[in-house]
Amino acid sequence: MQGALRDLIPLSSLSDKHFTDVSANMAVTTVNAGEYLFGAGDSDNHSVYLLDGEISFLDTSGRVTGMVASGTEPARYPLANQQPRLVSARATIKSVIVSIDSTLLDVMLTIDQSVEPRAAIVSTNTGEDWMTRMLQSEAFIKIPPADIQRLLNRLESVPVRSGDVIIKQGNEGDYFYIIREGTCSVTRQAHNEGWGVPLAELSSGDCFGEEALVSDARRNATVTMLTDGNLMRLSKQDFLELLKKPLVHYIDYKQASAMVSDGDVWLDVRLADEYANYALGDSINIPLSDVRDQATELPSNRKYIICCDTGRRSAAAAFLLSQRGFEVCVLDGGLRKDVPVTELGMSEESRLSIAPIADSGPSGAGTDKHDETEAQMYSWDAEVASKQETDTADTATLQATLARLTSEMANYMQKSAQLEAAVNEAREARTTLQERLDALAALINE
Repeated sequence: MQGALRDLIPLSSLSDKHFTDVSANMAVTTVNAGEYLFGAGDSDNHSVYLLDGEISFLDTSGRVTGMVASGTEPARYPLANQQPRLVSARATIKSVIVSIDSTLLDVMLTIDQSVEPRAAIVSTNTGEDWMTRMLQSEAFIKIPPADIQRLLNRLESVPVRSGDVIIKQGNEGDYFYIIREGTCSVTRQAHNEGWGVPLAELSSGDCFGEEALVSDARRNATVTMLTDGNLMRLSKQDFLELLKKPLVHYIDYKQASAMVSDGDVWLDVRLADEYANYALGDSINIPLSDVRDQATELPSNRKYIICCDTGRRSAAAAFLLSQRGFEVCVLDGGLRKDVPVTELGMSEESRLSIAPIADSGPSGAGTDKHDETEAQMYSWDAEVASKQETDTADTATLQATLARLTSEMANYMQKSAQLEAAVNEAREARTTLQERLDALAALINE
């Protein structure tokens, strides 16, 4: 079997270590005569090879357009490998096929073919699914191969024990983490309460800790180990250099407007209340805290220009969406820089509440510049302000706003119900524990 796999193209060009890693994640399947391997139009992101038997190709009308038999030169190559599939593949006789994740194969090929001759070969160490999952993520696919090599070499292994607090809500961001082994919980402190609301449970291959590093903010959740394990961590400096830089692309308002005119979409990641106060008229709103959960609701075939007041939250959202395969960019300096007031649908009260502050520095995409833009505000022209006073509200716009706010209210009510359920569960658990303690104390006193 290994010899037959080693003869497949492009597996034949992999280094021994990376061939072992890829072959450990292959799926070998027996298909009976008449069974389909895949259908025309499928997008499965897998390279499928024929190891034994015979496969026919059919067009959308069911007409046979070709055939491949095992042991022939065409069988060394992936079958009809275009995505989406242009034809269907059906077993003519009982056959054996092997399916390989195309992304993982491509990453390994890229690393092998881009490292310097004397560079150490990076191995995923057979059986360590954490690195396989990491390399298969959309975020790592977008990183230049040389940076992947450097990143893997800079990862630091950290043994951890059950109960260890890896990240504490409110602390400064220092590291980006990848779980090599073990599981951990993510919680957020309930408002004015002494316990954390559970948000998620992470396991091998999952990453965390990026949001505070991207937005240069404090940690917004606590991560605690549920089991013993091992983490791989990357320092903030290395993270910004090797991960944030390739994934977060800044553009100015003029570029963004041109892109929106061509069909791209504004995505505002401020809170719903901020968005209701003023926003770009053709934007959609998903608060940064909801980006992880609602990313699946966004059409993946659109490009998103992410905006907030200063660009900080936008950068964090851009990183999260890039990890999930979206094509995104960030409005440089946010809505507080160079965005005409006429585009924001802002009320008179909102405009008067914002004091003009001069630009504090030259343009450029970097952490220092975005720290400066935190203090930048709008300068409103008196003539524009006068014009805004005389504008009348459009009924259709008001109806759309009402529908959006109604939807947001339903979303908040659902979240409130979930939080209330979590609080009640915690109280019941506390009551039960107290009863057990009282009973135990009574036994001891007897």
